[in-house]
Amino acid sequence: LLALIFNEGFELFEIMWAFSIYLEAVAILPQLFMLQKTKEGEAFTLLYIFCVGAYRALYIVNWIYRYATERHYWQPLVWISGVVQTLLYADFFYYYVLAVKEGSRFQLPG
Repeated sequence: LLALIFNEGFELFEIMWAFSIYLEAVAILPQLFMLQKTKEGEAFTLLYIFCVGAYRALYIVNWIYRYATERHYWQPLVWISGVVQTLLYADFFYYYVLAVKEGSRFQLPG
């Protein structure tokens, strides 16, 4: 529904593209919910989640660079979705980096 309202142009391809951007922003939620429920995870799963989140955070750096160097670079739909997705990872990033830094097992509080 969101893709039907907010998209680059009301064409099938643009609506599908907008839907994929929105879906990508929330696709990690089931994994993050499971981590919240179990309070811990396997090493490779945690590394995967960290890498996907880091990839998304680096996209923000790319957008800032492109905005500063390219004329007419304007993609608010992508920017907002990317920032939302990165913010969803913020809590995980904090506890993952803390566990790696201390050399301890990953454990969510609570």
